[in-house]
This record gives sequence, structure tokens and C-alpha cells, in this order.
Amino acid sequence: MASSIVCGAALLGLSATSAAAAAGATAGNAEVSEVVVTGSRIPQPNLTSVSPIQVVTDQEFKLQGKTDVIDLINTLPQNFQNAAVDFSGTSNPLSSPGGVSTADLRGLGPQRTLILVDGRRLGIGDANTGNPNPAPDLNQIPAQLVSRVEVLTGGASATYGSDAVAGVINFVMKHNFQGVQIDGQVGIAEHGQQDPQGIQTLLRARNYTVPKGTVWDGRSRDLSVVVGTNGMDGKLNVTAYLNYHHQDPVSQSTRDFSACQIRVRGGATPFCNGSTNSNQFFQATGNGPGINNNTGFTVIGNQFIDYALAPTTGSPPLVFNSNPYQYLQHDDTRYSAGFFSHYEVSQALDLYGDFSFMNDRSVTAVAPSGLFQGGGTSPNGGVLVNCNNPLLSAQQAATLCSPAEIASGANVDLIYGRRNIEGGPRSSTYEHQNYRAVVGARGAVPDIEGWKYDVYGSYYYTTLFQSNENYLSNRNIQNGLQVVNVNGVPTCIAKVTGTDAACVPYNIFTEGGVTPAQVAYLNSTGTSYGKIEETIVQANITGDLGRYGGKSPWSDDGVGVALGIEDRRQSYNYAPDQNERSNDLAGFGGAATVVNASLGVTEIYGELRAPLVQKRPLFEDLTLDFGYRYSKYSNDVAADTYKVGLQWAPVSDIRFRASFNRAIRAPNILELFNPQSVTNTSQVSVDPCSPTPAGPATATLQQCQNTGVTAAQYGNGGSTDRIIQCPAGQCAVLTGGNPRLSPERANTYSVGFTLTPSFIQGLIGSLDYFDIKQQNTIGNIPLAFTLNQCLTTGAAAFCSNVVRNPSGILFGTSVAGGGYINGGAVNIGAGETAGIDVQATYSLPLSRLGLSDGFGSLAFNFIGSELLKVTTTPTPGAHTYDCVGLYGPTCATLNPKWRHTLRSSWQTPWNLLVSAQWRYIGSVALETNTADPTLTNGRKDTFEGKLKAVSYLDLSAIWNIRPGFSVRAGVNNVFDKDPQIVNSAIVGTGLPNAYPTYDFLGRAMFVGFTANF
Repeated sequence: MASSIVCGAALLGLSATSAAAAAGATAGNAEVSEVVVTGSRIPQPNLTSVSPIQVVTDQEFKLQGKTDVIDLINTLPQNFQNAAVDFSGTSNPLSSPGGVSTADLRGLGPQRTLILVDGRRLGIGDANTGNPNPAPDLNQIPAQLVSRVEVLTGGASATYGSDAVAGVINFVMKHNFQGVQIDGQVGIAEHGQQDPQGIQTLLRARNYTVPKGTVWDGRSRDLSVVVGTNGMDGKLNVTAYLNYHHQDPVSQSTRDFSACQIRVRGGATPFCNGSTNSNQFFQATGNGPGINNNTGFTVIGNQFIDYALAPTTGSPPLVFNSNPYQYLQHDDTRYSAGFFSHYEVSQALDLYGDFSFMNDRSVTAVAPSGLFQGGGTSPNGGVLVNCNNPLLSAQQAATLCSPAEIASGANVDLIYGRRNIEGGPRSSTYEHQNYRAVVGARGAVPDIEGWKYDVYGSYYYTTLFQSNENYLSNRNIQNGLQVVNVNGVPTCIAKVTGTDAACVPYNIFTEGGVTPAQVAYLNSTGTSYGKIEETIVQANITGDLGRYGGKSPWSDDGVGVALGIEDRRQSYNYAPDQNERSNDLAGFGGAATVVNASLGVTEIYGELRAPLVQKRPLFEDLTLDFGYRYSKYSNDVAADTYKVGLQWAPVSDIRFRASFNRAIRAPNILELFNPQSVTNTSQVSVDPCSPTPAGPATATLQQCQNTGVTAAQYGNGGSTDRIIQCPAGQCAVLTGGNPRLSPERANTYSVGFTLTPSFIQGLIGSLDYFDIKQQNTIGNIPLAFTLNQCLTTGAAAFCSNVVRNPSGILFGTSVAGGGYINGGAVNIGAGETAGIDVQATYSLPLSRLGLSDGFGSLAFNFIGSELLKVTTTPTPGAHTYDCVGLYGPTCATLNPKWRHTLRSSWQTPWNLLVSAQWRYIGSVALETNTADPTLTNGRKDTFEGKLKAVSYLDLSAIWNIRPGFSVRAGVNNVFDKDPQIVNSAIVGTGLPNAYPTYDFLGRAMFVGFTANF
């Protein structure tokens, strides 16, 4: 059959050759009688789409040196990177899930971008219940096997079902390959320290290590083998592949901009901060005189010293610099293999089968475990220490306890932060293994002219094994701090009573008192196993009604229709071990949850494409599109989606298009059934009712009382404030599913035009306005919004979701203990994202400029996207805020008004392609500096009030040395530009003081080859 899934010239591609590549995707076929455009199931006699589509060819992967598909997707202006919900090779190392990569069109969340492989849905890639927005893992798509990528803007639920709210990314793979192809590439990053914002001075002020000179790191190695063969006179083809990928980890200590956690005092003065979970504690109970429970105590020698007056030379230090232990880029090793096959028995029966396998092992590291303030086992989130503990010096015991308490051995409750400097960093290993099989049949319906069918079934299976190592056990910490004197030997009470014969006393009250035996007793590992299964059965039939008179009297082409039925079943199982379920891992961020649930949907759909007028004056083409889908879910939820579109080409040089899509996103299994859990979050990094190193509490007593703070806890908001600040820039959030959720809805509109002017040969352009209006959005009310509304209004609807623990803190670790902001899933939000996309390609043979044919040709490709509106209405009737041109804790990520890429290439007469790409990210302003009542905090921040626009230059070349053998090389971020520096309290603890939208590693170089035999 002369049929292919392609995207045509009028839809534009990334490189200057993209449109030609799309039009020639069936190279080797003499004719192309029909195509199927992404966003529709109806074969069409021409290459047009009612919705904007962007095409990225395999050549673009080579020019950019991208061997992970997510790295290329992240360069597209339409794709966003929100560190709170999106994943890649530079994900936040403090995130509990990891080892996956997700796409996020328009910044609406990865769960609202539908991922297809050859037009078929790809399943969710990560079973971890801590993943807030489960989505397909792009790591399982081998970049070397991608023929092209088609990116559809706007809703497409009527065509593909749930999740296609922001758009669709369709990875079209290489089929019908013949021969052997070997492709290899190595890469490395190089960075010279540039001391942005005087960070090196800040590091020296803390006695932190200052990175110096030039570093070479981040090495990557990729090797791919593709083998294809034909048989049965060309009716049979099998294309098999094997891929290997590895990238080395890169520590944040290797870059000066990320070597410490940057905080800002007074909105103007930056300083190197650190975690107080190092050598600081507070007394929650006990009748001793204490020292200063506002600033806390610290251990120097075997004495308790006022934390505010203690020397900085203690061990552990007063504050702990976690950044050197964290990764800018995680360690990753991946193997993938598979095949694509088909056998055309006849025109009525073309059998096909695909299979893919991936094993990916990623490792991340973070700072050592320890005792974490608020993470202990006592009701206050502390640890209990008996007053007659022989490890306490006389001064320490007298500080904490009264003489009577010492005599009786009473317990005191300490909110303790003490870093396990003796034990080394924590690490997490994520091993994902994926299998995907597709079998089907397609062809012409026998004896019925003009009708074709496609029936297939797919099975998708992914597993996760996660190991979290080198943590301390909260249970053993508590046992090790309950110590008595037995015949002159400090002995655990648990050992005396026989409840824990292995217990070793934990001596954190004396510098140097912790021994390897103590660490060995405390050390604990948590593991978890998860799996996701998805089965899809789909039957689709398409027909040309024009063969039966079904066409307009003013058109040449008949009405095209598509009808089908689809059934999808998904099961989700995640089983963390007892250590993770019981929240026994100190610093793990909360208890892991168990899920064992399933969800299914059965759908029927139909689509119609009706050419109304063709080849008439002012009506070269006028075509109407319509589609409808009905979905019935196994939890008794039903949904309707539909689309309507119109294309009008008055002449062949210009085509106008407009479309409306009603899209849905049904709640996924985690949003429905995930149990409640409390975990750390950087979305709220500071408790406004507690002092910080920058000054006293920023909220008033009355405001803080709205959140549950007592007058005694608040004191004067400064020196007598007894509320402990959220440590490490992370307060706590309550997360969990909601079985009463209903599907969210979106109305998406697009209006635009494409240009193919005959008087400018080689120019193709388009401009499209898009508007995505979301309703009944599934998610949590933004945590910062909830807290601020409670502070300022005292409304019960918000204040009931701010739950402090008995000591007033906001960084608890359990549902029962309190100390969190409720971030559970609800159907309550609304939002609108609108903008304009501009695309253009231009090919210019230099002979047109009067030069000889021997000078080759130039090609230009431009992709730009302007944001006009990014509004959110958190709750019905609430103020609507707009994040266009802003960034910050509520807007979450960068929302520049303008982003673009421009590639210029010269195809020389020496079989050498030389190319340069300009990537531009517009400036953004800090949301809290605006006058918006939801976003402002009433203070002016000058340090990061505006992040300047950034331009990156990438250079590359491909040299075809001889037929079948080419080499390539390139340098991305040629000028080694540092990312824009941001207060870690805003961008999020764990990140390198910058958003992942920017380049982290510096100048990235690669060299590779492709050999065909």
C-alpha cells in the first residue's frame, strides 16, 4: 500500500529539510496515494492539517548531538521544564521518584501531553507513587531509531482519547530498513568558572570549597546497531535494533554557581546558606534552664552552646552544605532493543508486529542522612533523650533537665538536627525495565472499494526497582538515644529490656563521639518494587464516501470518514518495603504509599472530513473537519469529546485554518487511589511565622494565629519566637488521591494560516494563535496560595488546609502528627494558556544570488512562540493571576513571553553540512515584585527581580565522507554561559540555584559517526 503516517510541507519542520523529509517519508515508493496526518485518522489526498504541527527530523538529533529524546524536546519553545513535576537527566536529586524523562507541552504538566509511538499510545513509565504526575517515560524511545517527531498543538482527545489537552507528541520510528547501520557518539562538557553574582566570595565567607579553573566532565557514550532485511519480493521486512547509552554523573560542587545553596537577605544581599539539619536542636519539653530556644543549641566539645554564639568550627558544622553531594546530571546506563516487522500477504492483509525492550539504571546522590528536625518519632517530631543518659555531660544534662528529672531519668523531647557526617551521602538507584509489544493487521476491506481497516492489540509492561541506601533508621536513632549506665558501660535501654539486642548507644553529644559501630547499627536501606501493565485493543476503519457519490458538487474529493472502537486497561502496583512505608528512613521525606489498583475505559469514535469547495475562484480548497468520541470508564465516569475544524485556501499560496477541540483528561490511578502521605516540598520553602537568618517572622501574630499558631509560640516574631523554621528550605505537604474526582475539561482553539508563496521559491511559513481553556482541573490548590490566603483572610476554606503540629512547626512527616499544608487532589481549578506560534523555513540555492551551482545552498529554520496568557484561578471565585513573563514560587517555572530557535545551515559542495543554531529564552520577572494580590508578598527583591534574556549559540557539522559513512561534531552553548542565578528558596532546594530551562553543564561537545553497510 502506498500509505504512510507523515506530516506535510505546509505543516513545517525544524530543519530546513524537514518539510522535504516529511513529504519524502515514503522514499522508494513511486506514488503516495494517501497520508495520515497526526491529529486525524482519515487518510488524506494532500498534506494539510487543521491544527498546527511541527516536525523534527532525525537530522536534527544529529545536528544537536542529542541521544536522549527529552534533551531535544526540551529545546522546543512549546515545551516547558517545571522542576516540581517534570523529569530529565537533570531532575532535582531530592525528588523521591527519578530515572525517567517526561515532556510538558505549554507547561500544563506532563500528564496533559499525550505521547504516541507510530500513532499509538505509550504507557506510563514510572510506578513510584511519589511521582505527582505520572506520564510516559521518553527514555524508552531510542533517539537513533526516530525517523521524525511530530508535535501537535492543542487538544486531540476526540482523535486519541484522554490526556491530549496541551497537545500530542508522535514519535515516528524507522521502518522498512535494509542493511546494517552502526551509529556511535561520545560527548563531554567543559566549563570555566565565571563567578556569577560574586558567588565565589560568598563561598569563601562560609569556608566552603571554591571550584576553580576549567572542568571537563559529564561524559556520555552511545552506540546503536540497526539491522534490516527484506524478503518475499519486498513484501516482508524486519528491522531490528540494539542501543547502549551511558552518561557520567556531574556533582554540583564542580560549578561555582551551584557549589552552595544561595539565599537572599532583605531582597538584595545574597549569601551561601546551608541546612540547619547539621548541629542544631531545640528543646520541646523538659524543665532545665535551657539556653536560647529561639536560635537553638549546638554541640561544641561535650557542651551545649547557644547556636547564635557558637563558633563555626564545630563538627558537624553549624550549617551543612548539601550541594557538593548533589548531582547536576545523574548517572545513567541504558540498554534498549527491539524490532519492527510487517508481512504484506495481500492488499487485504498486511500483518505487522513491533516489540521494544528497555533497561535503564539511574543513580542519584544527596547529602548524608542524620537526625532531621521534625522528622523524629515523638509527637512533636523530635527524639526523646532520658535525663540520666550517661552520654550527656553534667553541663548538658543540667541544661535540659531539672535535678528531679535527672534523678528519675525522665525524658526530654528534642527537635534535633544532626548530620551523619560519619556515614557518607545517601543514594538512590532507579532501575526501570519496559516491554512493549504490538501485533495487528491492516489492509483494504475485501470487495468494498475505498474502505480500509486497521486492527491491533498492544501490551505494555514496565517495572521499577528502587533502592534508597545509606539512610539512618528513625527507630534505631530513638533506641540509640535511650541509654543508661550498666556497670559503668553506656547501654541502650532497648538492649537491657531485650527489645533490641543489637542496639548501640548513639553519642551525638560529644564531638567525635560517633563511631563506625554506631553508624553501622543506625544504617538502613529502603527498597520498593512497582509495575504497570496496560493493554490496548483498537479497531479502526476508514472510507472514502466519494466513491459512492458522497461528495460536494463543488469539490473533486469525496467525504472521508473514520470509525473505531478502543479498549484500554491499566493496572498499577507499587509495594515499598516496611522501612519506607513506616517512614523509618531519616531524611526520606515521608512515608511511601502502597497502591494496587486498576482502571479501564471503552471508547467509540468517529471522524469526518468533508471537502466543500475545491479548485474554484477564491476557493482552491475549503474543507470541514469533525470528530467525536464517547468514553466510558470502569469507575462509572463517562465523557464526551469532539472537534470541529475548517480550512480555506483561496489560492494555493495561502491556507487559513481554524479549529475547536473539546479535550478531557480523566483522573489517573494515583489521583484516584493513592493513600495520603506527608512529604517535603520546596513549593513552600519558608514558614512566614518563624524567623529566618534574614530576619524575624514576616507574618504578624494575628495572621499566624489564622494558621494555628499560639501567641506563646509566636512571641515577638523574633527573639522569643519558638516556632522552628522549615529546615533545608522545605516545608511539608499532605498528598493523596481522591476517588470522587471527575475528568477535567479543556476547550482549545486555534486560528492561523500557512504560506507557501510561489513568488518566493523555497519559503514556507505559518502563524497560529492557540488558546487552551481548562476547567475542573485536577490538582492541588497551589500551596503558597493556600498559606497566603489563610494568613491574609483567615477563611476556613484555606486555614483548614494548614495543619501545624503541637509545637507549631510546618514540616511534619506523618498525617497523624500534623505539620503540613494540604495538597491533595481536587477538581477545583481553572486556567487559560494562550499564545502565538510562528514557524518558517527557507531554502536558498546560492545560484540564485548569482553564484555558481558549486557553492551549494543555504537553509534557514525558525520556530518562535509568544505567550499571551497563562492564567490560573485556584478556586472558584478566587482572584485570577497571570504568569506571563513571570517566575516564582506560585508560577513555578519560567514563563518568558518569547522563546525561539533559529537554525542556519550551509550545504557545501564538498558533502559537508555546516550549521549554527541560536536558542533564545526571553527575560522573566519575579512574581512577588508585581502588584498582583495573589503573587506579591509586599517586599521588593532586587537581587533576582528580573532574569535577563539568554541566547545560546550551537555549532555543528556533518561530513559525508563517502556514500554510507558520515561523521559529525558539534559544540552546544559555545560561549559556556552560566544559568541565571535564583534564590534557592524560590527555585527549590536541591536544584543548583537555577531553573533547568537553562543549560547547567556549560559548553557541551560531541563527535559521532554513522556507517551503513
